[in-house]
Amino acid sequence: MYLDLVNQIGKILNSGGDLMRSINTFLILLQEYLPVRNPCLLLRDQVSNRYYLDIAPEISEEEKNHWNNSNFISLKQTQLFLKDGLILYGGDDDILRLPRPKSLTDPNCALIIQPVIYNNNDLPVCILVIYIHDYNKLPKIKLLIRIIANMLAMAMTAKGFSSSGHKQLPARKGAIPKVMDNIIGNSEALLQLAQTVKKIAVSKVTVLIQGESGTGKELVAKTLHDNSFHKKAPFIGVNCAALSETLLESELFGHEKGAFTGATSFRKGRFELANGGTLFLDEIGDTSLNFQRKILRVLQEGQFERLGGIKTIDIDVRIICATNVDLEEAMKLGHFREDLYYRLNVINLQIPPLRHRRDDIPYLIQHFLERLNLNSNLNIQIRPEDIKHLQNQSWPGNVRELENAIHSAFVMEQDGFLSFKQSNFNGYRQPSQSNSQKFNIKTLNNDAIIEKEEIKAIDEALRLSKGNQKQAATHLGISLRQLRYRVQKYGLLVRKIQV
Repeated sequence: MYLDLVNQIGKILNSGGDLMRSINTFLILLQEYLPVRNPCLLLRDQVSNRYYLDIAPEISEEEKNHWNNSNFISLKQTQLFLKDGLILYGGDDDILRLPRPKSLTDPNCALIIQPVIYNNNDLPVCILVIYIHDYNKLPKIKLLIRIIANMLAMAMTAKGFSSSGHKQLPARKGAIPKVMDNIIGNSEALLQLAQTVKKIAVSKVTVLIQGESGTGKELVAKTLHDNSFHKKAPFIGVNCAALSETLLESELFGHEKGAFTGATSFRKGRFELANGGTLFLDEIGDTSLNFQRKILRVLQEGQFERLGGIKTIDIDVRIICATNVDLEEAMKLGHFREDLYYRLNVINLQIPPLRHRRDDIPYLIQHFLERLNLNSNLNIQIRPEDIKHLQNQSWPGNVRELENAIHSAFVMEQDGFLSFKQSNFNGYRQPSQSNSQKFNIKTLNNDAIIEKEEIKAIDEALRLSKGNQKQAATHLGISLRQLRYRVQKYGLLVRKIQV
């Protein structure tokens, strides 16, 4: 019986599916073969060295969230079962205080705590916890659980999971260096970011990514997901600034048929679609206070209801948020909830703007140019002096602006070389009269020009657009929501703006 169980678990762990789903499957399988109850997997957060209750087939999501928010296994406690594990009898399981299913009432059960250690790490990357209610079989089951823990460690190694930061391999000559997946460059600022990303990827903590537009916040979020234990689970993203509040709620929470005008059928929201994986909320700083309250509830309780529905839905989703808004300043102005900010800001990643990693610009140019040549079956080149000139630009639109400049110059190529002279890249030509009336608020911010100058730019843009907010935002190079945010931030009179 035991041999058959080990063989089945081996097949499950070596399958091509998501590892964490495989673990959930074999934990359920243990209950079919053995006199065990409440099998659990505690996963270590490698930033705080805390262990979180991750997989527990008999424990509800609400109980898991409550335990994760209120319990802490100290390093001193970990030492008790670091090498050989630990067996606790009867009521001596207060060391973990795990929630028990209501049907598990036997006071004479034993608790097996088995660490999973690999790559000679000092701390277990995860811990298997199982209740045994047959003392006669305890020695054999303890040995079996230790074998399973070793199998799990080997499966993690085989699937490329790491409990510590990866050492960056030197790029081969002529290759484009990548510090993470599709994140190109090897500047010091990017290497530091990559080190943090790889360290926290296997953690389940909420991450707040901050950076200017065009720096690649969504790319970093996807990298976090792709390097996590749930990398084969869904990664679902939504731009919060692109939708009205009603549409955003429908997108995230889903709706029942007839919930509102036009809701002709049932629809799952993105929280449900991302269950077991990662939900990326872009531009979270542009949401309303009412919407922020609803997001906070999901973070706290791990549950929600669809629009027009009464059924409470439990979910297990990692939340990653991004914004180019200064949330601390928004909190001071009452535009962003303080409790939500501290919920989101468990780990804060600051994405460096392109001007702070100019050494990466040649690699980015090479990457964009190779891709364009491949798609067009051409061999367009770039002159060395053009690369140098591009490195000296401020790039307020960051990587996205650089990519657009290369694409435009590719279309306007001359004699087999990128041509910037007829493109829209203003580093090579003087702007037209209409363009000279445009003000770029991001540039003003980036150069630390005082608030008075920013207010002056807003006033001028509103004057040129005759009070039309949308046109003024276009002149300023920002979104309509960002313009309204700054109007409130500086206390500009509403009468100045004619909608």
